[in-house]
Amino acid sequence: MFRPVRSAAAAAVFSLVVAGMAMAPASAAWAANMLPNGTFDGGTSSGWKGTNATLSVASPGFGGVGDAANVTHTGTATSYSMYAAPKPATGLAPGAQLQGTGEVLGISGRSICLMLQEYTSGGSSVQTVKGCVAGNGTWQALPATNLTAKNSGDTVGFRITQTGAKAGDSFQADSLSLTGSSSPPPPPTVAAQWPMNEPPGATTMADASGNGHNGAIIGPVQTGVSPGYTAGTTAYSFGGLSSPQSYVDVPYSPTLVAGSANIDISFYLNTTHTDPKLTADYDLVRMGDYPFQEYKIELEPNGQLNCTYHGSNGGGNHIQAGPDLADGAWHYIECIKTATDIELWIGTSPTTATEVGHTPFTVGSVSPPSGAPLIMGAHPGSDWYWGQLDDVTLTFS
Repeated sequence: MFRPVRSAAAAAVFSLVVAGMAMAPASAAWAANMLPNGTFDGGTSSGWKGTNATLSVASPGFGGVGDAANVTHTGTATSYSMYAAPKPATGLAPGAQLQGTGEVLGISGRSICLMLQEYTSGGSSVQTVKGCVAGNGTWQALPATNLTAKNSGDTVGFRITQTGAKAGDSFQADSLSLTGSSSPPPPPTVAAQWPMNEPPGATTMADASGNGHNGAIIGPVQTGVSPGYTAGTTAYSFGGLSSPQSYVDVPYSPTLVAGSANIDISFYLNTTHTDPKLTADYDLVRMGDYPFQEYKIELEPNGQLNCTYHGSNGGGNHIQAGPDLADGAWHYIECIKTATDIELWIGTSPTTATEVGHTPFTVGSVSPPSGAPLIMGAHPGSDWYWGQLDDVTLTFS
């Protein structure tokens, strides 16, 4: 999973402090592995701890040689993990680039994720990036996961997590690596970000990304609703089937079209309502319309989220999953399309979100037709959302 990156241009030189030693960037693209025991070939899990899990060492490891870490789920939590302890990267400079890689062997159908988590020197969470695979019962490479440090002096942790866990689950991990670079791949692009902090009575929704994707507020959308998802912010409230209906219309722009890029749509949602007749969904964010290429997120009559992408491969697919969200609480949502799958993440914030659904599918490029607006809160014409939205962000990578 990827998140908006708002760092300055990568510095030509940066420093890392790893295990108390300063390390300058190598001239090659990636520097040496920062994990002191990423292969477990000494027959020990030293340097690693578990969350809702016990750690041991299994043999053979990846490639049929050496050893691997064996992580066994304990308790009743829906996720469990192993993590490097202490954090392998500390004292980071702003713009420092890190990449995590590894191999895992997991239960078929269970999602296993590599997570890089950045924290301030005081321990506050800054950002989390993730790369996931659906286990297939054999050794698999985790996606290379890249993080750009945001603040001076921050630390970065390395974690492997299985979500959707059940009693008795376990996975193995081997050849784990965390490296640094001064010449990383380009960061994700924030195509648009709508904080929804306009005062009551506003008629325009402002785009904070600098790309000018301001939206027209159509009908009696309530703006300035306080509090938003966090104290000091406000949100928008949509009235559902009340008359006249309301929504937000962001005019078509080529820079809202992802094409072949990965897509990450995130926002906060708070509602106590689903369709009273249990026959229709509520449209939350959409651009395009079937049978043309489109991306959209809907709230289903049972309170679950549904992420749908129709692309250039001639069809589309979706993931509907998670709990009933019509409970009057704020929920953080991410709907992601990569080259090979569709993912749905839900939590109370970006750092607590976990994957609740995963559909392996090659959507292809997603290019809604020219002239198609981006709509929030309706189809329109139907599927009128009844509830609050806040901080909608569209990111391409």
